[in-house]
Amino acid sequence: MKHFLGNHRFTSYLLGFVSVIVFSVLVYIEVKYASPYAATWDQVDFALALHRYDLLVMQPHFPGYPYFILGGMIVSSFMENPAKALSVFNVVMMLSATIPIFLLVKKYYKSDVAWMITCLIQSSSFLMLIVTQPMSEGAAIAALWWYLWAVQTAKERLTLPMHLLPLFFLGVLLGIRLSYLPFAAALLFLWYDDWKTYKKIGRLMIWFVAALFFQLIWVGAVALTEGSITGFIKLALAFTSGHFQEWGGAVTAGDDSIVQRFFTLIFYNVFWTGIASQSIWLLIIYIILMLFIVRKNKEAAGIPNWLLITGVFYFLWAWLAQNIEKPRHIAPLVTIILFYIWGRYFSVGKSMYKKWFALTVFIIQVIVGSIHVYGQATHLPATYQLTYDLQKVDAPFVVYTWEETRVMEYLDADFIHKRVLHFDVFLQDKANYKHATIYLTDHVVKGFATQGISLEGHLRKVKTYQSSTLADPVYGEITLYEWID
Repeated sequence: MKHFLGNHRFTSYLLGFVSVIVFSVLVYIEVKYASPYAATWDQVDFALALHRYDLLVMQPHFPGYPYFILGGMIVSSFMENPAKALSVFNVVMMLSATIPIFLLVKKYYKSDVAWMITCLIQSSSFLMLIVTQPMSEGAAIAALWWYLWAVQTAKERLTLPMHLLPLFFLGVLLGIRLSYLPFAAALLFLWYDDWKTYKKIGRLMIWFVAALFFQLIWVGAVALTEGSITGFIKLALAFTSGHFQEWGGAVTAGDDSIVQRFFTLIFYNVFWTGIASQSIWLLIIYIILMLFIVRKNKEAAGIPNWLLITGVFYFLWAWLAQNIEKPRHIAPLVTIILFYIWGRYFSVGKSMYKKWFALTVFIIQVIVGSIHVYGQATHLPATYQLTYDLQKVDAPFVVYTWEETRVMEYLDADFIHKRVLHFDVFLQDKANYKHATIYLTDHVVKGFATQGISLEGHLRKVKTYQSSTLADPVYGEITLYEWID
């Protein structure tokens, strides 16, 4: 064994063979167990949009995600379940991202190391879970890597075709997920290089107009579905107002302090959830890995500064403008951090044992990710469990919820369910159902508590429904209460 491990050519071939096999297993798991459930409000919006695209009825919600929905429509022609179609589209898109990730990493490392780093990014356990959900993050992260590769390629060759490439991919990226807008900052580094080389303001104006054109393609298409630009702008203003002042989870809409949000984002969202996938073993591995990197105290060879700085821009956006309760918003940041960590790791020394360690981490990540993906696809989400249980109740009742009602609509629930946010509205409405049992979910109860309303003595716990809180941190656990007068 020592002789074989000492043979670098043989070991490299063996490492490559094993990594390809494990990567193939990863893709198989993601396709086979892509989630068939639309378990959250946003997922229902996307799933319904495959049959009827209409922003006015939130199919999907603003800004429309046209490229994501188009991809889902194409895949849905091969399968009936719209949620599954969107999930599979994500998997296909992320599989395609193997190409730009590898090409970008290969600019700084040899092919075998570049392939290993690519596998380590693709096998992020949290990323595997995100990619197999009917949400736009999976496809957006894939488009992001195509865009980042195009930016680096254009920086190396400041020609017209190469310069248009990142502008095109940015249009695709924002047409899939507009919240990735901070990554547009990478263009500033590209345009700065162009200015240093040519010193022509006219060239910069051409690039700016071209970037605007690629955005207008999808914006114009979505606006046409709403009948007019005016209607689209009204939707945009209403959505933006709601996101930053009410339900969006931005710093302006929440009660958490900026400092508290910062530590939640760093330690819980990025490291515990994003990097470690809430696995103590992965957390230990990455702590050891980072201690090793810090101990060596060397600069990361081949890590582009523009990429790190662009990642900081997105971090600030996730910190101040995104919902801190949903770690999925930091998924693109996690992939960049993994690129940075493993780049630092391989830039220090060339021991073959380091590659074996990296392969071991790759396998562990695939195992952990596969467990999460399998569980997500084979266990009913808590929202589904709640709905199906209530379907079995014979006596008249009304259930008051928050976002759960959207899933109940999607499942064609035949009982009365209502979304209620304010206690006075709840009291007025429940007075209309004097001979019916009144149920409330814990999200309604917690909402009332934040309004200073104490429901002590008025609630009887009925049942708690649980699914993966990693897959759905907000509605992965739901408690149903009965109202007692």
